[in-house]
Amino acid sequence: MEMPASTLDTVKHAAFDETKAYVQQEEKGQAFFDDGREIELLHFVYGHPSIEEIRGSPENVLKAIDEYGRTKKYLMNVGADKGKIVADLVAEVKPQVMVELGGYIGYSALLFGNAVREAGGKRYFSLERNPEFGAVIASLADLAGLSDVVKVVIGSSADSIKRLHSQGSLEHIDLMFLDHYKPAYTSDLKLCEHLNLVTPGTVLAADNVIKPGNPPYLEYVRSSVEKKRKDSSREKSNGVDVKSEFGRNADMYKAREGEENINIELKGNPNLVYESELVNSYEPTGEPDGVEITRSAYICGEPRSYTAELLLSYSSLTMASKPFNVGIIGYGAATKVFHIPLIEVTPELSLYAIVQRHPTPENDASKTLPGIKSYRATEEMVNDDSVDIVVITTTPPTHFELATLALENGKHVLVEKPFVPTSSEADQLIALAKKHQKLLTVYQNRRLDTDFLTLQSLLQNNTLGRIVEFESHFDRYKPSTATSKPWKTITQPGGGAIYDLGSHLIDQIVVLFGLPRKITAFLGSQRSENPGGYDDSCTVLMHYADGMVATIKVAVVSPEKEQLRFWVRGEQGSYKKYHEDPQEEHLTSGMRPGDPGFGIEPEDRFGTLTTALNSTLTSAPCPTLHPTTDTTYQAIYTQFAAAVAGKGDVAVQAEEARDVIRLIELAKRSSEEGRTVDVYPLVAGFSCQKSIGA
Repeated sequence: MEMPASTLDTVKHAAFDETKAYVQQEEKGQAFFDDGREIELLHFVYGHPSIEEIRGSPENVLKAIDEYGRTKKYLMNVGADKGKIVADLVAEVKPQVMVELGGYIGYSALLFGNAVREAGGKRYFSLERNPEFGAVIASLADLAGLSDVVKVVIGSSADSIKRLHSQGSLEHIDLMFLDHYKPAYTSDLKLCEHLNLVTPGTVLAADNVIKPGNPPYLEYVRSSVEKKRKDSSREKSNGVDVKSEFGRNADMYKAREGEENINIELKGNPNLVYESELVNSYEPTGEPDGVEITRSAYICGEPRSYTAELLLSYSSLTMASKPFNVGIIGYGAATKVFHIPLIEVTPELSLYAIVQRHPTPENDASKTLPGIKSYRATEEMVNDDSVDIVVITTTPPTHFELATLALENGKHVLVEKPFVPTSSEADQLIALAKKHQKLLTVYQNRRLDTDFLTLQSLLQNNTLGRIVEFESHFDRYKPSTATSKPWKTITQPGGGAIYDLGSHLIDQIVVLFGLPRKITAFLGSQRSENPGGYDDSCTVLMHYADGMVATIKVAVVSPEKEQLRFWVRGEQGSYKKYHEDPQEEHLTSGMRPGDPGFGIEPEDRFGTLTTALNSTLTSAPCPTLHPTTDTTYQAIYTQFAAAVAGKGDVAVQAEEARDVIRLIELAKRSSEEGRTVDVYPLVAGFSCQKSIGA
């Protein structure tokens, strides 16, 4: 006999304490999230007079967040009242693994992650689509001392669930908190059922089931097995009217993040019997809301035909292909620091082979990496059918020939920057990749520098107002030409400071602002001894139509203890930052993405944010965003693997890298001819405002 699928109980909650109410949510038509308040919250917390008492205390971080919500701006948190309902549930269930869908600024991750730790649990996964919000979560979790428990995962909820499952990081969900895109509640639950992540014993807690409400989800978890079976056997249209069902929350989400791809074909497991109850409570503002608590009781016996269908769909969804084999051409410092470590921590990839033409007793890949295949010639490796992806880390003059060879032999290709010496060569490689239907990308990893992502967030939120001047530096004090990389100090195609470090700086600026209208450049040598005539330094001015000038500078004679990295000035504020992103330093020391502290910049290296309010200037440290799973250098390889599997685009389009090379060519012409040169119509097609993991 089938038990009722839902008790449909309604549990009362205590009266709301008006003294702790947040300020009211903005009126209709006004933004109530993703308008800069999330970064403002970080400043508020880190600049709090009680910061030393806050540090290491989840409770005190939560109090600081609540203080901001009461005194500054509304935050769409679960809040203390509804939060206590779920925290008490954590204490009851004692989950080893808890998952939340939708982390926002981390209030729930701190509250429930701490409860999981106190209950003896091991992991709290916070799945958040917006990388800026994810960085806020990670920063506050670190401040609260919860980085060992709370793991932030960036990406759409469905993609993140499937990725965690395929990697073996998520095998079962003991307790799940749903507080993300409301139309995705039901489809994501069905996905978890499909993957056997939600089974008898799993407990679900769904927020906002009264305000704004979620009738499709409530119908599903409260339906009988018989009704769910009937619904799953019928063809169902994409009948969710996002506008009417979920209101402006969904409108704002769509405007910022784009249309969510909801798989309405998933049937889940309708044979799971749920017992559900609504616990009435309050929003942080005091408005009535509730949490739907749903317990998976047991599985009803299903018809054999449905069992076969379920197993078939499950296997097709979860069957992971073998990792893609990667062969690397070159075994220098870049390979060892920037590529091998990232490939090794990417589950979808397997380091398979190295081409090293001239090994030495002190530098022999076959000895350092005994499990790989070692080749002396590129031709041998590209003819190996087991190689799926070729990574080229050799000197710039060799890139075109080697990439051509790999593409013609049916390999996907990633090229170290600079892409190739000329835009003509870039065009030929792009055409060749299209001809052979292979992926081609370039390792522009500096798009994932944490200070750059911090600055990108400030610009996207219009914190500085209209930008009038943008400076980006890679300055060093190296007055001697002595180097462990002698090829960098000779005049050769694709050589010189503008190709080496300048290509990173130009790429970052074009990602932020698009292509400039004109370029003025000065290339030359700052060293007194430079027998090879190598351009060891450069200054490039990129002129934009609105009057803004972006300047990149690469210097080798800069005797400063702290080197300037960014100085950006706008009508409403400025951002000034010293020191370089720590990821290169961490990789060099042996750290890997995922290690505690990887990519996290110490507070004494934060930039300074100066803002103008009523002609009064105020300066304060600007916390550098913490890197998340999808915002370290590893993301280039993670996205490349996904693209090879047919699940998205590469992080850096070859056309974008080609346009950077064309800008470098124009900069060289400007320097040689001593004049400002036009960019349009010579360069076109760069995709502006592109951000990795967004």
